[in-house]
Parts: sequence; structure tokens; C-alpha cells
Amino acid sequence: MHEQRMKDEGAAMDALDRRVVRALERVPEVTIPANFAARVAAQAPKLREMAARPARYGWMTMRISMAVLVIAVVVVAMLAGGHGVLGIALEWVLCAELVGLAIWLGGAWNFFEYEA
Repeated sequence: MHEQRMKDEGAAMDALDRRVVRALERVPEVTIPANFAARVAAQAPKLREMAARPARYGWMTMRISMAVLVIAVVVVAMLAGGHGVLGIALEWVLCAELVGLAIWLGGAWNFFEYEA
């Protein structure tokens, strides 16, 4: 009797397993309403325009750097007085940096960009 009950339970479990597998393998029918995107977009909150002014720390830093470089060039020119190669080289390097910052600050770097 016990064996018969075990066989019946096994058959019932097999039938249940088959039903579960069939239910899991069934592909559901998916339909999207025509106005679904419009309804979702209507529910989204409206974005406010930000009235933020961009910070100009880079511009201020470049202007301060140019002023410091001008002072450094004048000081090096007065101290070197044409007597040392190191002083003259330092003066030329500072002048090159000053010219580079002036070009960058003046916006001439846009001129050199390649546009295809």
C-alpha cells in the first residue's frame, strides 16, 4: 500500500512539474498601447530652466598669471642685465609663457582647431 501511494505521489509530482514547465515556457502576449509614450511623457515633471552664470575662474587665473609674468619678466630683466645666459634664458621662457597665455586668453587657439 505504501508503495502504491509513493507511485501515485510521484506521478502527481511529475504532472505538476510538467504543468510548471509549460507555464514557465509559455511566452506572454505583450501589447503596448499606441499612446503609451505620450502618457509617460505627460507624467514626467517639467524641467525648469536654470539661470546660472558660468564661473570665470579660468579667465581670472589667466589674467593674474599674465600680470605676475609681466612683473617677473621686468624683475629678471633688471637683475640679469644681459650678464648671464641663465637670466636671459629665464627671461625668454617667461616671455614665451606670456605670449602663450595671451594667445589663449585672446581666443586665437580656436583658429588652429581643425574642422572637417
